[in-house]
Amino acid sequence: MYKKSYEQITVTDIVEHADYNRATFYRHYNQKSDLVKEIITDQASGLIQAFKVPYKKNNYIHLNDLAPSEIVIFNYIIENKRFYALWREFEAIPGFYEVFLQSITQFFEHDINLITPYRDGLDNNMYTSFYAYGILGIILDWIKNDFEQSPDYMAKQLCKIINYYPAESFITGNS
Repeated sequence: MYKKSYEQITVTDIVEHADYNRATFYRHYNQKSDLVKEIITDQASGLIQAFKVPYKKNNYIHLNDLAPSEIVIFNYIIENKRFYALWREFEAIPGFYEVFLQSITQFFEHDINLITPYRDGLDNNMYTSFYAYGILGIILDWIKNDFEQSPDYMAKQLCKIINYYPAESFITGNS
């Protein structure tokens, strides 16, 4: 995808680049979208495994005590930078963004129980969606800015964001 758009890539291009023959490709996949789906699923799974790292030592974490060094999601992305650097091109692949969003959302819905102080009427599903979209948004912004900040900086900022609760807000100007 560094050379051609997703739509322009053919099975022939794939097998030539991988130095395989067509029979090997078709033994494993029916079409290029099957290969792409596997790659995306593998990357989303790796991303979720990186999210789980802080929970390997202890399945309970107080977010105020979460150290930036325990957040390795940004390191995982840098280790797979060739894949993630193509994010803009991947957006042309049907369902690409949704796979990552769904993976993160399911992680928060099924694997993580966010323990929040009781808030009358707080919809936990909406809170989970807010959290998932926010974290994916931070990741996407970092990718779209060509990984300008270091993984360490991003981890520190995520810790600060997770633990920041503004007490008030106001609109500036007279609009």
